[in-house]
Amino acid sequence: MTHPLRMSKLTLGLVAALAAAPAFAQSTSAGVGGQVMSAAGQPVAGAEVTITHTESGTVSRATTDASGRYNARGLRVGGPYTITITKSGEGTKTEEGVFLNLNQVNTVNASLGGDLAATNLDAVNVVATAGGLDLFSATKMGSGTNVTRETMDALPSANRNIQDYIRLDPRISQVSKADGAISAGGQNTRYNAIRIDGISASDPFGLGSNNLPTERQPVSMDAIQEINIDLANYDTTIAGGTGAVINAVTKSGTNEFHGTVYGSYRDKDMVRSRLEGDKQDFNGFKDEKTYGMTFGGPIVKDKLFFFTNYEKYERSGGGVSLGESPYNKAGGISDADIARVQKRMSDLGYQVGGVGALNNKTEIEEYAVKLDWNINENHRAALRYNKMKQDVVRFPKVSNSEISLSDFWYTQPTEYETWMGELFSDWSENFSTEFKVSHKDYSSNRVAASHLPQIRVRFDNNNSLYLGTEQNTHTNLVESKELSAFGAGTWYVGDHTVKFGFDYTDNDLMNFYGRNLYGAYEFANLAAFEAGTPSAYQVRVPRAGGSLDDIPAKFHLKNTGLFIQDTWAINYNLSLMFGVRVDMPDFSTQRLYNPRIEQLYGFNNTKLVDKKLFQPRVGFNYTFDSDRPTQLRGGVGLFGGAAPNVWLAGAYQNTGLNYAEYNLTRNPGGFSFDADNPFIPDPSLASARQNVDLIAPGTRLPSVWKANLAFDHELPWYGIVASAELLVTKVKDGLYFDRLDVMTPNANRSVGQDGRALYWNDYGMNGANAGSNGMQAGQKNGRACTATDQTCPSDRVNRPSDIGDVILLRNTDKGRGSQATFSLAKPLTENWGWSLGYTYTQAKEVSPLSSSQNTSNWNNTLSLNANDNVAYNSRYAIKDRITGTLEWKHNFFGDNATRVGLFYEGRSGRPYSYVFYNDVNGDGAGTNDLFYVPKGPGDVIFTGGADMEKKFFEWLAQNPELDAYRGSVVPANAHRAKWVNSFDVRISQEFPGFAKTHKGEIALDIMNVGNLLNKKWGLIDDYGFYATRRVANYSGIDPATGKYLYNFTGRTDNSSIQENNNDKGNTAVSRWSMQLTVKYKF
Repeated sequence: MTHPLRMSKLTLGLVAALAAAPAFAQSTSAGVGGQVMSAAGQPVAGAEVTITHTESGTVSRATTDASGRYNARGLRVGGPYTITITKSGEGTKTEEGVFLNLNQVNTVNASLGGDLAATNLDAVNVVATAGGLDLFSATKMGSGTNVTRETMDALPSANRNIQDYIRLDPRISQVSKADGAISAGGQNTRYNAIRIDGISASDPFGLGSNNLPTERQPVSMDAIQEINIDLANYDTTIAGGTGAVINAVTKSGTNEFHGTVYGSYRDKDMVRSRLEGDKQDFNGFKDEKTYGMTFGGPIVKDKLFFFTNYEKYERSGGGVSLGESPYNKAGGISDADIARVQKRMSDLGYQVGGVGALNNKTEIEEYAVKLDWNINENHRAALRYNKMKQDVVRFPKVSNSEISLSDFWYTQPTEYETWMGELFSDWSENFSTEFKVSHKDYSSNRVAASHLPQIRVRFDNNNSLYLGTEQNTHTNLVESKELSAFGAGTWYVGDHTVKFGFDYTDNDLMNFYGRNLYGAYEFANLAAFEAGTPSAYQVRVPRAGGSLDDIPAKFHLKNTGLFIQDTWAINYNLSLMFGVRVDMPDFSTQRLYNPRIEQLYGFNNTKLVDKKLFQPRVGFNYTFDSDRPTQLRGGVGLFGGAAPNVWLAGAYQNTGLNYAEYNLTRNPGGFSFDADNPFIPDPSLASARQNVDLIAPGTRLPSVWKANLAFDHELPWYGIVASAELLVTKVKDGLYFDRLDVMTPNANRSVGQDGRALYWNDYGMNGANAGSNGMQAGQKNGRACTATDQTCPSDRVNRPSDIGDVILLRNTDKGRGSQATFSLAKPLTENWGWSLGYTYTQAKEVSPLSSSQNTSNWNNTLSLNANDNVAYNSRYAIKDRITGTLEWKHNFFGDNATRVGLFYEGRSGRPYSYVFYNDVNGDGAGTNDLFYVPKGPGDVIFTGGADMEKKFFEWLAQNPELDAYRGSVVPANAHRAKWVNSFDVRISQEFPGFAKTHKGEIALDIMNVGNLLNKKWGLIDDYGFYATRRVANYSGIDPATGKYLYNFTGRTDNSSIQENNNDKGNTAVSRWSMQLTVKYKF
């Protein structure tokens, strides 16, 4: 078979190829360029090129230079376009049906003599995965994927979420399908940059693991025209993301009025009711409804156009899966336990909830309007306004060791509003510009279901029941007002395309984070709760002479970027792009200097991130002289990103001078459940502590080196394209946290038998003080110490009494990643197309940085020693991932299309780690101590004697992956959950509308088809948010031998089926589900 498209010297006539060029990474537009040759093979200078967008009548013109080259920028994404090239004495060539891709320069070369090559781009739209004809272009150098509107319409998505289409790139993994969290190459999910029409749509504060400000992207999927995904794009306008940079462009109006009205529906009867072992029916929602419309057309024909959309989503009766929790499990928390808690609170005059779902509703409403103005042939402008409101129910503290009552849950109203204006100008044949300005308002406020302190009741096996008001919800308000500007000029000089410009952001932030303002109590067991004897207590109060008004943090985070680059077409075969970018962060001054902290630790708490980052980048493409398209491409460059602002906000929020916190790990001497009058400990028995967040001098925002090398070749059959690519990353400036308040180890016994430093006081190493949950600070034998007990186990033995959490943000250069990708893709021709891709990923990181709180980020960093700067396997790296797509279309009933789209993913399970149940080293964190595996009997001492020891080694023999680490500490993330397979299918059928040009469509999305066929298929096996498997309790150290004391109950964490997302309830990702959509197109 001879394919109609050729990208080599052998090509004759007009050649149009969908190119993935790093043309304008911040843009919302497309471009086209190429070279015009005569029949004799010589460049044609002075040829006029007319580019007409057929549906809107928008016309752009260009003239070829002395080398026969032309360029046009700022064009609408999509098409169809008609391109006419003419030169007196040489001839004229016209091509219709050309489609242009977002953020790309599409190559159209022409020979004005001889026969015109048969080209019909409308018939060769590419399945949007890594592979396909979009690869073949002299300007394709890096790694990336484009997802067209046709692909979005064809493939399944019950969530109507952008992540369902980003996952089409085999190098990107949904590390938590329930959360919508995606990772590029094993990097942190918060390190991706997501933009809509060039405006940042990322979470402005960094609270969500999906890196979006709302549960869904802020613009309806029906309003999006195309999505561009860059993993390594060497264009110097790329900024703000060391992971993937994702840009979606919205639709525009045309010369004809067109629109859609649509609705989607699913309810609990369209979801598998029970998985194997379930004791309750699916309770993620009673029903989900989405309805909306789009409408666009001309205001002035060929001149001014509008496009508008509206969408509302409703989910009623949201609930949380308890299958992942200790609820009614052996050794867990029973209904009888919960009834006792409820009775105690009722006796005190407070009504609390249960584990059942509230009669709640989640609503998300979005609307937008866009204007496009063809000022004249040389100037084009656009203006867009968008607003989204969201009110979502959250379900915190539901995990394999935790469960919460419904009064602990909360709602989170969020508003997101943006406007954007942009102007494209062609000032001459050789110079064009693009300018953009935007503003974004964001606010989010937690609304609690109760007005109480947080109450935690501990049970055996370190399980916990939570009730009251969640401690981070006592007061929690975020506001962000962000102004952004972008300007770029493009200058064409012979074989060179020089681009230069700037970008600027100014984010004005306010965060009132009133954690623990109502108090937070912990009870060692149910009996202690009923007796009113807390074992730990935290409360945050204003500093002496201050007020609650001192707690909110207000600050500016700014960045100015400058860039310049040159794309040089050295010859027909070789293209080279090289440039440099510099980012200059500028943060508002933090003026509350804390001399006590500098005295203790040597760090000035007013020092912030302020270092410039120079980012050189170079890319190349070599096109072979071959019968079939063949190319070698690659590049290397440094990419700077933006740390989530919530991590940086700590330096403004936690100065030690704007509030004080009592943090007692013993009986505080009283309690009050009156949230408006929290209990204040006796100052003679407890000191108010300072919590301080610091930034080490010279700390930079995240940056990574990226390099790729790829080979692409079209095979002889059906236009199938084979690609092989290697993408590597090396951390230059990574981030992690040190905890300075751990101070120095215990002088009497500073190191444990496995080499870890010990910060317990002497009583925290005395096995006589351990209870059924092992050693616990503030407890003896599982009972709370009295406020005056001087022989109580205590962590951080050398921490001063006035110091709380002192967290230091700093850089590390440790961390790296590599991905090898192999793919095959058949374009969508003759009404069918498919793709198949495989990616192997390896990645290392020092810290997963999985939280929005700096203290939690430190707590969640698995380590042998506190403050280790050691790179382990990345928590986000999916080792093996296979993806496949299939699209098929046929008109069974006149011109009414029947379409079937399928997406398959097979992947390795998420990494997990073996840890202790409790705090081994006494550094104050009970969730991050990597497990030491005894060499054999007698290596450690078991509190239950020989019988417990025997049971442990029998259990160990049944877990050979752990048995291999005898006599050593198990590295973090060294093991993986089970392999996951999933199939999603979309079937749609068009039907005639009420008018000749109208169409109706009914579609059925079936997610996780395998689980529909067999309830054991399609399950996501997982180890929860912490991704850990707890084995034994630390119960002290034998004074004679220095050996650890282990308490092994035989109950270890087993994997569970992933259902719940991050506080948002049961998402049904491990169940089959169906969604029905009806759409009317006019």
